[in-house]
Amino acid sequence: MISVYYCPFLDKQILVFVYAHDNGLALTPPLGWRSWNLYGGNIHQSQMINIMDGMVRRNRVDHLGNVISLSDLGYSNVGLDDVWQDCHSPYAAEGMHYHDKYGNPLVDTTRFPSMTNMTRYANNLNLTAGWYANNCACR
Repeated sequence: MISVYYCPFLDKQILVFVYAHDNGLALTPPLGWRSWNLYGGNIHQSQMINIMDGMVRRNRVDHLGNVISLSDLGYSNVGLDDVWQDCHSPYAAEGMHYHDKYGNPLVDTTRFPSMTNMTRYANNLNLTAGWYANNCACR
């Protein structure tokens, strides 16, 4: 794609060459919330639930006077960053393994009693949920 822009600083028109796929994907940057920016490693399931509720709560007013939520604006992903793993499990102590013998990640169930329920909660709000799997690097 070629676009022509006027650059007032140079008082000239400039050509801009851009290569992009015109397939309708990635029309906006990823829109969502990540736990690390607010809580760092001090996060637990009830805080995640509160954030999800906040993303869909219609308590903002747009420029037309409509009451909207962040979700209405496209913010649809909630992400749990590092330190959700059970970093103090016997597996972790024996050589930095954060998965059980079947390959399942070890979850800190004192802070996250049910990752399944938390994910379902997000999905029921039409949000997607994701996890940063960093093997306790930031503990």
